[in-house]
Amino acid sequence: MAEVLNIELFRGGQWNPVAELRAIGEAGSLGGATHLVYDFDYVADHIGERGFAAVSVRHPVDLTLTQLPSWPAFAVDLLPQGEARRVVDGRNLAADRAPTDWNALRLGAGNPVGNLRVPRIETAPGEVRGVDRGDVVEKGDEFYAWARESGIATTGGTDTGGAAPKLLMSEDENGLLYTDGALPDANARRHWIVKFPRGRTRRDSQVLANEAPYLEAARWLGLRCGAALEYDSGALFVPRFDRQVTPEGVRRHGMESIFSALGVAVPGAPLCLEDVVAAMAGWVDDPAEDVCEFVCRDAVAWALGDTDNHGRNTALLKPQSGGVRLSPLFDFAPMFLDPELVKRSAHWRSERPGEPPEWSDVCSVVEEVLPEAPLRPRLRELGQRLGGAVEQLRVAGVDAAIAERRAPAIQRVSAGLTRLEV
Repeated sequence: MAEVLNIELFRGGQWNPVAELRAIGEAGSLGGATHLVYDFDYVADHIGERGFAAVSVRHPVDLTLTQLPSWPAFAVDLLPQGEARRVVDGRNLAADRAPTDWNALRLGAGNPVGNLRVPRIETAPGEVRGVDRGDVVEKGDEFYAWARESGIATTGGTDTGGAAPKLLMSEDENGLLYTDGALPDANARRHWIVKFPRGRTRRDSQVLANEAPYLEAARWLGLRCGAALEYDSGALFVPRFDRQVTPEGVRRHGMESIFSALGVAVPGAPLCLEDVVAAMAGWVDDPAEDVCEFVCRDAVAWALGDTDNHGRNTALLKPQSGGVRLSPLFDFAPMFLDPELVKRSAHWRSERPGEPPEWSDVCSVVEEVLPEAPLRPRLRELGQRLGGAVEQLRVAGVDAAIAERRAPAIQRVSAGLTRLEV
């Protein structure tokens, strides 16, 4: 009998079954073949929708039984990764279950970012108890283990991806923090992703400490950003834009990575940015605006040295109110400092190793897809603003040595953009 995972979507203050993911053959690796099918009753109410109500922009709501050679890429978005995956694998082993991708999805996707989940296998909940921010900062990436040993509910607090250790946390009206999923929505006032350094080196700490001022520099440069980040002694508190507290309750907005939207189920796969632009034009409500934003982000990443541009560091936001758009900028940091020498994994065809692309070629590519997009004037304006970026980095609080190291790259990108003919 095929193994089945239910996919639920949060709407109207509760989780609702919307689809089934069925393993074809033995469930295990994310490379295994699957069937995806929407619930019949759900299709009756939402047929044709491809934004908030759909599991993916690639899989609009319909009656099709979709057979795939591997997992649907949206399911990989739900799969815990990095430190979170190690935690979930340990829990599976403790319960005499194999630490497979399938079991990690079944146990570790009950409370991920976005509006989808896989209902988890129930585990001992622990005591629902809030802690001060100071406790989280003091314990750092050992917080989860400490909370578990202290009998505090931790289910759902690690259902997230990325290489760096992270916690999903909710804050109540008194400022106490709970691992996400432990605090009822009615008592939640803010929602956070708490990040810790990827490693134990000074550079790892430097990257994390400068992420908050990097976002403010990006905001000054005109990029679309969410609320300001808060750095506190080795812990970075990131306000979540996939959650919204309203008088009617908490809304969970849809989030889908570019990998998922492109149907890429292989973690770390290289991307061609021309392909992303062409596909994005068919996903979002305002293609000209979002494609311009996307290209401007890449130019700023070149200038400021954010080399970690894989397909899960850019996402689509699908608000409950409707529509699809490029999400606010996230995970934007001076990754050129990372001791693991993180390199760009998404490229323009005109790029040469270690050098920015020919921006006129990039504009020509976009104009073939979206001739009305005002990309050239947007990039020229960005180039002019980059002329003051080194000083702005200092004003935002970036380490002076980092600002100085970026000065030559900033000048080069600025010159390339301002030379564009409009």
